[in-house]
Amino acid sequence: MANVEAEIEALRREHSEKVKLIAEKRKQVEELKRQRADRPARRPGDRRPDGPRSVDELLSEVLRGTAGEGVAEGPLRELARERAAKSEWRTEMVSSEAVEPQENDSYEKAVQTESDQAQAPAKGDGGYIARMAERATRARAVQPDTSSMRRRFTAIDVQITPDTTVKEVEEPRAELSVEERDQIMAHPDFQSFFDRASLLVERTLGQEAWDIAADFTGGDAGGGDTDAERMKHMDDYVEKKWSQDRPVTDVRFSSRKELFLAAYGQRNNPSLSDPDGCMLVWNLSMNNRPEMAFTCQSAVHTAIFNRFDPTLFFGGTYAGGVVLWDARAQAGPVQRTPLSARGHSHPVMSMQQVGTQNATNLITASNDGRLCVWSLAMLSQPQEYIDLKHDQTRRELGVMSLSFPENETNVLYVGAEDGSVCQVHILGSKVGVTECYDGHDAPVTGIDMHPHGDASQHGVEAATDLALTSSFDWSIKLWMVKQYQSPVLSMDMFEDYVYDARWHPAHPAVFASVDGEGHVDLWNLNQDLEAPVVRCENPNQRKLALNRCHWSSDGRRLVTGDSEGRLS
Repeated sequence: MANVEAEIEALRREHSEKVKLIAEKRKQVEELKRQRADRPARRPGDRRPDGPRSVDELLSEVLRGTAGEGVAEGPLRELARERAAKSEWRTEMVSSEAVEPQENDSYEKAVQTESDQAQAPAKGDGGYIARMAERATRARAVQPDTSSMRRRFTAIDVQITPDTTVKEVEEPRAELSVEERDQIMAHPDFQSFFDRASLLVERTLGQEAWDIAADFTGGDAGGGDTDAERMKHMDDYVEKKWSQDRPVTDVRFSSRKELFLAAYGQRNNPSLSDPDGCMLVWNLSMNNRPEMAFTCQSAVHTAIFNRFDPTLFFGGTYAGGVVLWDARAQAGPVQRTPLSARGHSHPVMSMQQVGTQNATNLITASNDGRLCVWSLAMLSQPQEYIDLKHDQTRRELGVMSLSFPENETNVLYVGAEDGSVCQVHILGSKVGVTECYDGHDAPVTGIDMHPHGDASQHGVEAATDLALTSSFDWSIKLWMVKQYQSPVLSMDMFEDYVYDARWHPAHPAVFASVDGEGHVDLWNLNQDLEAPVVRCENPNQRKLALNRCHWSSDGRRLVTGDSEGRLS
């Protein structure tokens, strides 16, 4: 308390000195004003010697003999008056300039006093609280006038003890009524914000689940890895509203490693409000909520990402239409192909986008043998269409799947319902089926051409013509389509339908397959030509048929879809 009283007494002395100083300055200003007012009053009486004079003055000077002295004395008096005026003006300027710096100095003294107090060691909580109160009052007193100083002393004179506590006054918050809350929650802006915010939160919470991933590019280097280390089940992706009880008809990974899509057929026991088909875009971080959901009036058999626009998606439907979804628009298709003689009238089973960003086309095939080439800018009618027929029987070729070799836009290979694999030319002198390869005894469910982009780095020179096919005849066959008419390798160890087989995007000898018993098989042709090196099952032991599989672009993850809408 002694320190506080000493500080208060110092401030009071400082205040009294400032008041005296201000009073002296005011007196000086009043004196200068009075002198300035008197100078113009004296100037009319001081007549210049060369100015007009009265007759009486001239006669008095002649009679007294002082006319010459007056003439000589006039300039001296004028010079004296000018010097006096200059000296008075100089004094006035000095006085006016000295007023404001004194005020600034008084304000700076307060800052210096505060700095000295901050450097002094604190003695108890009372001194610290007093200094904080003094700083707050000085911050409010911007101009050092008398009223502000009085308010500052009033604030400092409060009795402060070490036991004093500062309590924050909380204003009572008004609670919303039920009607107001429902009105806010029903607003479209709030719903959009809430959906987006909850999506970000769920995505962030799910990031920790993907810290571990298998690297198949170097899995065979050690030779001692177990199946669990080479391939590990990470999570299941299912959503009750959209995907439950719907068969997965297609799965594709995006160029963005965390996104993949799945196409779904019709629900087993649909309600009136359920759409016939849907397509969901999933994020690896969220297993019970899709990133985006799109609907369709018909079951969706196949779907792909647009390679050059991540917001666009293409789908092929059971009704024979090709639809375009836009992530920036509503859930329904923004464009669809009409039923026409040039387009599809049967279910679209497979599609693929080929070309470059400035010259890209969409290739679709239906199970009636119709192959269409679409421009992405116009889906009203195809640019080209070809009716595929078997070169020997001349029967329609029911296409189940298609695949282009890498960097190829004219030649593709299709798998048919009769078990044949055919080479098809889109342009040129030979349009249509040019080669047929017989080897399967049942419909070919999937075909995949070897991604030979990195094959040369591993010493594989003939990878450009390698094709992998899966079939309902419980087998997978390997083809060299440019050299042989029959398969070069057949893997017949399955005990159920083989629905799909996909090459690994990085390792030239590795591929994955899925079958009707729910097995996910990982094959490495460098190690074993007759059996997979890894066989995995869903840990839930559901034993459901797996319809499709697809690798991520880096080859670190494999997604599969079963017959009840579950993705793994």
